[in-house]
This record gives sequence, structure tokens and C-alpha cells, in this order.
Amino acid sequence: MERKGVRFGWKNWLIVLLVGLAGQLAWVIENNQINLWVYSQTQNSNYITVMTTVSAVAATLTTFFMGVLSDRLGKRKIFIAGGYVLWGISVGAFGLASFSNMEAMFGAASAALAVGISMALFDTIMTFFGSTSNDACFNALVTDITVRENRGKVESVLSVLPLVANVVMLFAQMLCGANADLDPEMSIAENAAKTAGGWQLFFLIFGIVVVIVGIASFFLIDDSHLEPRKEGNYWANLFYGFRPSVVKKNGRLYLALLTFMAFNAAVDSFLPYYMVYFQNPVELGGLGYSGDNVFLFYLAFAIILVLSAAVAIVAGVFMERLGKRNLIYPAMSLGLLGSLLLAAVPNPEPWFVIIAATILMSGYLVGTACLGAIIRDYTPKGEVGLFQGVRMIFAVMIPMIVGSNVSQLVFNLTSELYESTTTFEEIYAPNANMFYVAAAFMALAVIPGSFFFFAERKTRQEGPEEKPE
Repeated sequence: MERKGVRFGWKNWLIVLLVGLAGQLAWVIENNQINLWVYSQTQNSNYITVMTTVSAVAATLTTFFMGVLSDRLGKRKIFIAGGYVLWGISVGAFGLASFSNMEAMFGAASAALAVGISMALFDTIMTFFGSTSNDACFNALVTDITVRENRGKVESVLSVLPLVANVVMLFAQMLCGANADLDPEMSIAENAAKTAGGWQLFFLIFGIVVVIVGIASFFLIDDSHLEPRKEGNYWANLFYGFRPSVVKKNGRLYLALLTFMAFNAAVDSFLPYYMVYFQNPVELGGLGYSGDNVFLFYLAFAIILVLSAAVAIVAGVFMERLGKRNLIYPAMSLGLLGSLLLAAVPNPEPWFVIIAATILMSGYLVGTACLGAIIRDYTPKGEVGLFQGVRMIFAVMIPMIVGSNVSQLVFNLTSELYESTTTFEEIYAPNANMFYVAAAFMALAVIPGSFFFFAERKTRQEGPEEKPE
């Protein structure tokens, strides 16, 4: 039964679904589609890694400052609604950084580099608005309006939204003709020109969608019940979550954050690159689901996303009954198994890729839902904004930087340089070794996860747990 004063009715569900999905549409673009876009314009995965690293730092710093500011002002709506409007505008601007536009401004020799730099800048701006509205304030709002008894269900729905967003994106890509459908025998400029138009339409459409949801949020969200938190110095509050006394007082929260850090490092070892890997030609180390096989790309991803989302939904239904902590190990095991299958089997058949990727994505979704809900459970009530920056450092910045850069190092060490017989351009590309990196980080997550698990079990053996609000 939900506690008095925290009624989770249809309006809250509408906010979670509408604002949450629009945010995930924008984040899926930022995490996946712009990687395909940049690769289609440059044929260089190093720019993807740079964008991932810069975005991680921007997201963390933004959440760090804006989460505390939101708590201090006692406001969520203005940051969410206004942020979404500006977020949508920045998404629509991505298509401006095409190879042809950069070539016209800086010359052919510098065009690819200019695309990479421009997209890193655009990505940083987009991330500032997205992290302010979604990571800092929407996440805090969800914690504000949920209680322990309904948090698992809400978190499971939130964990599925990225998959729903991915399915939407797949169909939108197909309809807009937005692909990284590269021909190894064509120059970078020729490949870039072939793919640019569809991507520019794609970014414009979803930029408008996010703007519309931002406008609607002004009327949907009610944050009048929040009280401004003005105790203490603003700058001191920024570092509140790193005080030794706070860490000691909230030990299990930080064990969960450490587990999430390693778990997300595994995810970020492949997530920025996996769509490029699927579409890239076999000659460049990919699976070759492009060109005449491009329908296979959409079909495989649709099946993977739907099946793994179904697994996550079922896990969410039983999460409270089985216990969030009891699902962590199964989720990690699925992630580890899926990663090893995708890494170890050379030239896999499409059916095998679908099975292995479904196992991997199921582990990712269930693990994200469990750990996300546990972190919300152990975030002290009334101090939600103070811990958003800490959560971002552990769950976003460190994993994105470490996971993506380790995989990029592996690419640079293991990729075979491909020299086109017509253009003689050297290309480094993502390959299946990124899944070995993911498996290693997934195994590493077991260490802090075990400490958390045994701390939980010890508390239950010693007596009733004093549950956080």
C-alpha cells in the first residue's frame, strides 16, 4: 500500500512514460545514432570515443551542479520542461555537422576532423540540457514521487523505455534512410554524401518531438510540494556525498554504486560501438548488416530489443517478491554469458547473433533495473539532489570513460587496417573484441556486488531492517 501523501496515480504514470520516453529518445540518439552519424561522415571510431568521454564529463558536471541547485530552489518543473525544449533544439542541430558542410568551411583535408570536433561540441551542449532536465531533475522527481513499495515497478518501466526508444529509432532510421551504409570502395566524402540527407531529416524530427514534450511538461508536472533545501553552503553541498561521514552512514548505497560502476563499464565497453559493428562491412571487422543486408540489421535489432524488453518486464513484475538483490547475480551472469558468446564465435550466423545479443541485453536491462531501484531505495529522503552528482560519477562518468576508452584501445591494437583499393584510406573500426572487455568488467562487478549482498543478508539475519524512505 502506498504511503499517505505519495499517491502514484495516472498523472504520475503519464509523466514517467511521456517525459521518460522522450528523454530516452534523445539519449538513444546521443548514445547510438550520433555514433552511426559520425562514423558515416568520418569512418573513424576514435571520434566516437572522444564524444563518449566528453559527454560523460559534461553529464556528470552538469548533474553535479544542477541537482544540488534544484534541491536548493525546491524546483523540478522549470528545469525539466525548459531543459527539454532546449534539448530538442540541440538534437535538431546535429545534422549541421556533415562532412560536406565541414568541407565547405575548412577544406577536404580537415573535413573529417572538423566533423569530429563539431560533434563533440554539439554533444556537450546537448548533454548539458539533457543532464539538467533528465539526469538531475527528472531522476530526482521520480525518487520524489515514488516509495519503496512501488519503486521496483516504476524502475522496471524506466529500464524498458530505452529499449522502446531503440525500437522507435530503428523504424525511424529505416523510414528516413538514416544508415551507416558504407561502401569500402568509396571515399569518405562519397560515403558521407550518400548518408547525410536521411540523418538530417531524422535529427530534425526527433528534435521537434523532444521540444513538444518539454512544452507539455510545463502543464503536467507539479512540484509545489517540494520544499527548498537551503541548509548549508551551496558549494559545500556539492561535495556532501563525498564526505567520509556520509559514506560511512550510507555504506550500502556506496557498495551499490560501486557495483553499478563496474556493471556500466561493461555496458559502455560495447554500447557506443555495437550499432556500427552490426552495420560495418565484414572487411572492416563488422557483421555486414548493411547494403543488401540492411533489412537484417533492422530485423535483428527489433527481435533483440523486444525479447530483452520482455525479459526485463517479467523480472520487474517479480522484482519485489524475489528481492532486488537476488536478481543482481542472474543479471550479471546473463551479461557475462552474452558477451562471451558474441566475442568467442567467429563469423556468427544471424540467428546466433540474435540469441547471444538477447542474452546480453536482457542482463543489461535487468541489472540496470535492480541496481537503479536499490540506489533509489538507499538514497536518503530529502537529500535526493545532493546524491545525483555522486550517482552520475559512479554510474555514468567513470564507466563511460573507462569502458569506451579500453575498448577503443583494443580496437586500435587489434583492428586490421583496411586500405581501399580505390581510395587508399586507412580505417580503424570496432570489432568483436569489445565483448571480451565487457565480459571482464561484468566479472569485476561481482566483487562489490558480493559485499552488498552479504551486508544485506547479515542485516536480515540480525533482525528487521530499518528501511530507508
